[in-house]
Amino acid sequence: MEYKRFGKTELQVSHLGYGAIKFGGLPQEQVTELIRHAYEEGINYIDTARGYGDSEIRVGTALKELGLRDKFIISSKVIRRGLEEFKEDIATTFGNLQTNWLDILFIHDVSTRSNWDKLKSEGVLEYIQELKASGKVHHLGISTHDCTIGEEIIRTGIFEVAMLAYNPTNREVEDTLFPLCKELDMGIVIMKPYGGGVLTHDRSQQLGFTIEAEDCLRFAFSNPYVTTVIPGMDKMEYLETALAVEKENPQLSAGETQAIVDKIDMKVKNYCRGCGYCLPCPKGIPIPTVLSLYNRWEIFGGVDWSHMHHITEEHTLKVPEDKTAKACVGCGACAQRCPFNLPIPELMKEAGKKLIRY
Repeated sequence: MEYKRFGKTELQVSHLGYGAIKFGGLPQEQVTELIRHAYEEGINYIDTARGYGDSEIRVGTALKELGLRDKFIISSKVIRRGLEEFKEDIATTFGNLQTNWLDILFIHDVSTRSNWDKLKSEGVLEYIQELKASGKVHHLGISTHDCTIGEEIIRTGIFEVAMLAYNPTNREVEDTLFPLCKELDMGIVIMKPYGGGVLTHDRSQQLGFTIEAEDCLRFAFSNPYVTTVIPGMDKMEYLETALAVEKENPQLSAGETQAIVDKIDMKVKNYCRGCGYCLPCPKGIPIPTVLSLYNRWEIFGGVDWSHMHHITEEHTLKVPEDKTAKACVGCGACAQRCPFNLPIPELMKEAGKKLIRY
């Protein structure tokens, strides 16, 4: 395992880290075994978040059972913006992780002007610096999907680590936030290396092209700005795949990098990953559910996909009659929150036209 200097934190972090986003849905025994194996293979960084269901609990319990708390760099993220809510979540995070300190605290997904302004006005920025001064939090990080807001945040000098989305369909950070982070000596954590799961073998084939998870990992590992990559791995086979690619120490040429990018059909740009950051909808529309059905309609060209692809009646009835795509008023609140910058109101309009019910 290769280790890299984590920017001004001076920590040494494994080039492959562990994204624990899926741990909340796994049995504790499985999570404990995954973390055990990750440790044995040299991974020393785990990232979770207050908003990942029971993920923090699974990570905290595993580390206690294994006696490995001090062997890992642990980060967690808080997404609520109000000061009292933020304090409440931090207290819960410490309890869930069963720890007295957090190596890195991230403010989660600050990607809009309104979110950034609220954090400043509510006193959250002052509070996280107090946590650092007290020793409860060792280092501060920011995660963002917006390069413009991200630049403003990073230039404050408050944060030591940036978590950025980077994959063959999302390269904006290459010429913007990557060099800025290097200039300010910040560590760079890569989230969404698989584009929210779309850039993997089975999902990409549904969209009419083929790319492998290994391609995306080589793409991320090869970038010299990248400190660590944190794919979400909920199966041992996924962990082994990522470990194997890291051991290759991939160094792609510009031509090899472009060859990976060229594999991707551009319609993936408007493919909903189902992350749910767009919610809540003012009209109560379950946007990811509706768009997942629309995705399937687009992929299979309007054929009888409900039978061919086993979309059951129970599944389709998850969308009530008054909360279908046709109920969208185009307010745009969802699009402002979407980390992939999807034109959701436009997609909902098209879904309303093409899907008989939705």
